[in-house]
Amino acid sequence: MWFFQNPLTARTMGVLATTGLLLHSGAPSAAIENLKVVRGVLILEGKIQAGDYVSVRSFLSETSNFEKMNGKVFLASQGGNADEALKIGYLIRHLRLSTDAPSHPPPSGGSSVVLPIDLANSRNYQCASACFLLYVAGIYRNFIWAGRLGIHQPQVAIKPIGTAENDISMAADNLRKRIKLYLEEMNVPSRYFDLMYSVSPSEVYWLTQSELNSDLKGYVPEVRALLEARCNLAGQKRPDEIDRCVAQANAELRSEAWSKIFRPRSD
Repeated sequence: MWFFQNPLTARTMGVLATTGLLLHSGAPSAAIENLKVVRGVLILEGKIQAGDYVSVRSFLSETSNFEKMNGKVFLASQGGNADEALKIGYLIRHLRLSTDAPSHPPPSGGSSVVLPIDLANSRNYQCASACFLLYVAGIYRNFIWAGRLGIHQPQVAIKPIGTAENDISMAADNLRKRIKLYLEEMNVPSRYFDLMYSVSPSEVYWLTQSELNSDLKGYVPEVRALLEARCNLAGQKRPDEIDRCVAQANAELRSEAWSKIFRPRSD
């Protein structure tokens, strides 16, 4: 089983390259199983384990659950299984959802819509290790203040009995390639892949405010371009008109994406 030791991780819908070393038959974690929507925000909390992708997908496939959401996913995790997180990450992107994560309080003003008191365990009020992969999946990445979003190198936490060292090495290389591809698809600058693999699995590099502001926060290029065209962001519209247009466009994107994934046309 592959982990980002200490924290979590993420992967895609149809690109899952299965190897025996990357599979695990354990039950989903209780926290991820008990999904909840708070003030319109879906909270993904706890260590991600094998089976959690199925739980998240099943929850989001229910019309009543999806309609409770305002399109935002709040991530509170110390890490976990790499393949599950990659699958959940791709689901977040394909459903056109936004992401947010715990942050240190800014020096003045601003607060998160989700607070430690909203979690099952306040110690999960961070997004470290593989949780970073979930964070970058959002079409809009929100973050108030740096200090609780961190990355480090994934590693093999458990060596299956009888597994050859060469097989483990091949699996590690396979995972590395898939994470690299994933970050590229999620519009993350390549330096973060290099940074991830430069940090020991026993340590965490906490991203700085300047890194968040310059490289990660805000809309991904594809969606930004769509909103600029649909809402004429460079025009002379009033701020409230732009906000309404953007909110409506995002709602339509989510609805279309949900229908394609969960109610595909038979023809």
